[in-house]
Amino acid sequence: MIGKKVYKERVITSSEAREILEESMKKDEEPVYEKKITLDHLSKFAKLSAKEARSLVEELMKTNERLKEDVAVKIVDLMPQDETDVRAIFAKERYALTKEEIQGILRVIRGE
Repeated sequence: MIGKKVYKERVITSSEAREILEESMKKDEEPVYEKKITLDHLSKFAKLSAKEARSLVEELMKTNERLKEDVAVKIVDLMPQDETDVRAIFAKERYALTKEEIQGILRVIRGE
């Protein structure tokens, strides 16, 4: 990383990371081992396209004002299927969600 400079830092979904990494791998003549392993992992677990994932994050943040972007990204990456999964994601947050808020998050994730 010598000579590299960070210009902007933001939270991205696994799908966005996969897309960025794929573009980076196209530019490299000989891809680095770590990039190959990371891309393999992201290909297995990233369930949505980058655009779908980002729009889902934005929709989640509109639905619940208390929801921070990093938590919304985690929700989209994990795609929880029930209340217990959502509660596990929020376990370390300083606030608890109501049953209605959890149902709202699940509706957005399911596309209802």
